[in-house]
Amino acid sequence: MILIFEALLAGYIFWRAILPLRLHWGWKAALSALLAVAAFKFHLLHFFGGPMFFSPVLPEWLLLAAAWLFSVLFLFFFLLLAADIMGGLYRLVLFCLRKKRSERFRTIVNRVNLGLLVLSAVLATVGVIGGTTVPGVREETITVGHLPEEADGMTIALLADLHADGITRADRIRRIVQRTNSLNPDLVVIAGDFVDGTVPVHGEDLRPLADLEARYGVFGVPGNHEYYSGYEEWMEFLPTLGVRMLPNEHVLTGGGNVVLAGVTDPVAGMTGREEPDIGRALEGAPPGKVRILASHQPRLAREAERQGVDLQLSGHTHGGMITGIDRLVARFNDGFVSGPYRVGSMKLYVSNGAGIWNGFPVRIGVPAEIVLIRLKRE
Repeated sequence: MILIFEALLAGYIFWRAILPLRLHWGWKAALSALLAVAAFKFHLLHFFGGPMFFSPVLPEWLLLAAAWLFSVLFLFFFLLLAADIMGGLYRLVLFCLRKKRSERFRTIVNRVNLGLLVLSAVLATVGVIGGTTVPGVREETITVGHLPEEADGMTIALLADLHADGITRADRIRRIVQRTNSLNPDLVVIAGDFVDGTVPVHGEDLRPLADLEARYGVFGVPGNHEYYSGYEEWMEFLPTLGVRMLPNEHVLTGGGNVVLAGVTDPVAGMTGREEPDIGRALEGAPPGKVRILASHQPRLAREAERQGVDLQLSGHTHGGMITGIDRLVARFNDGFVSGPYRVGSMKLYVSNGAGIWNGFPVRIGVPAEIVLIRLKRE
C-alpha cells in the first residue's frame, strides 16, 4: 500500500512539475532522481536502516531530512491536485466561451508550480517544527452521569502516541513526563503506540516513564505499533517502568469508584494475537461503578457504548496531523479524529497524541497535546 502511494506521488509530480519544464534532459534527470529518493524514502530508509520498517535505525538528522523532503512532496502533491482542479474549471469556462488558451499558459503553469513548491517547503518546515516540539496541555471537563461525589473533580492525564524512535528520544519523553507531573493528575492513562522499535534499541528512550507520578497509578494499553515492534517484549518491559498494562483487563481505581478497563489493538488479530474484547475486559467488574475504557483506536467506541462504558479514551489518529486532511483521517476512523465526542450515552475523547511517528513528523494546525481530563458530575 505504501509503495503504491509512493509511486503515485512520484509519478504525478514527475508528470505535472518536471516534464513541462524547459530544461535540458540532464537537469530533468537529476530532478527526477531527487524526486525518486524523496518519494520512496520509506523503502530506502528501511533498506539502509535495518529490519524495522516503521523505525529505521539511522541518525536523527537523516531521519528528519528525509521526513522533511517527503513532507514537501506530500504537500506539493495535494497543492498540485487543487491547482489542477482549478485549471480544469478554467479550461471548461474557456471551452464554453469558445476562447483559446493563452500562448503563455505553459510559462504560467511553471511559475505556479514553482510557487506551490516554495509554499510546500515553507509548510513542511513549519510542520516538522510543530511535529517535534514538546506538547502543550489541553484541559477538558467531561461530565459523567452517575459519578459518585467522592470522584467528582478526579483528574486523568491522557497521553497517547508517544512513538519513541529515532526522532523522539529519551530527552523528549522526559520533558513530556515533567510536564505531565506538573499537572498533579490523580491517574495517568497512556493510550497506546508507546514506541517504534525494539526493547534493546528504544527501551532506554522510554525509561523516563518510570518517573510519572499519579495518586492512583499509571496504566496503559498497547497500540498497533507495539505489534510491529516486538509485542511480548514490550508487554514485559513496560511494567518495569511502573506502567500497568491492561490487555482486555480492568482494575478498580479512583478510591474504588472507577472501573478502568483496557483492550488490545484491532491489529492484534492480524498478528495471531488476542483481539480486543471489551466484554472480557469488563468481566467481573462491580456494577454501578463509573466505567472508563482505554482503547488505542477510537473505532471501538460504538461497541464500548453498547457494553455500558461511560467514557472511552483513545489516540491513534494524531488528530489528523494537518488541518483539512484531518477530515480524510476521520473517514478511516469511524468519523472520529480529535477531541471530545458523544456516542449515544457514552463520552469519547480522542487525543491528538503527545508524540509523532518518525515517518511523517508533521503537524500543521493540529498540535500535539497532553490532555488533562477533569471528571464532573452531571
